[in-house]
Amino acid sequence: MNVRLVTCVLSLTALRAFAEPVELTLEEFKLYTNYKKALNDSRVEKLKPEARLLAIAKDAKVKPKELQKAIERGEAAGDVKARCEANITEALAKTDLAGRVGRVEVDAEDAHAVAYVQWFNEKPELLVIEASTAAARAGVACPIASTITVWAHDKANPKTRLFQALISGQASAKINADKVKDYAETRYLRLFEKVKNASAGDDLSAESGTPTAHTGAP
Repeated sequence: MNVRLVTCVLSLTALRAFAEPVELTLEEFKLYTNYKKALNDSRVEKLKPEARLLAIAKDAKVKPKELQKAIERGEAAGDVKARCEANITEALAKTDLAGRVGRVEVDAEDAHAVAYVQWFNEKPELLVIEASTAAARAGVACPIASTITVWAHDKANPKTRLFQALISGQASAKINADKVKDYAETRYLRLFEKVKNASAGDDLSAESGTPTAHTGAP
């Protein structure tokens, strides 16, 4: 069977495991979000209602039918922010991070949605494994996230940051959550950007607040 097809089937199976799955692809979410923003553009407002979708589709370089489908699925998806946050929390509660998850938040205001996941670490040598777990689970639970930002604090000293990094939603799909103990250090760490790891000697003493979600991605 085609590897890509297998991945899609596994992802759909995982999504169905959630009480309120986000049945919206990353591409559909971006089209839908940009469509809503475009409706407020003065140039689009001047067009007749029936011409607006055509103009927005042309600007997005997609067929009108493709945009219409994204709009319908976007409207049917409801509050994707709330669903993503609930699903990520639910997913992490079934991992070794259970009971140690801190902030979980999703910013879905723009087409480039960002998922933020914080946890509290007890063993610094497990930081990369835990980061891989958080990213993999969040990516499946929130398929509309373009970027996933993860960071950890010391459970014994909650104000002390030990790790921070970010990863694209597409890259997170390459992480097999069931294999993180085997490949987190050797393979999955390379999928992250802007990595700072105290256990690797990085200084995070000046880091505070929420890590930046900027990747340079469009």
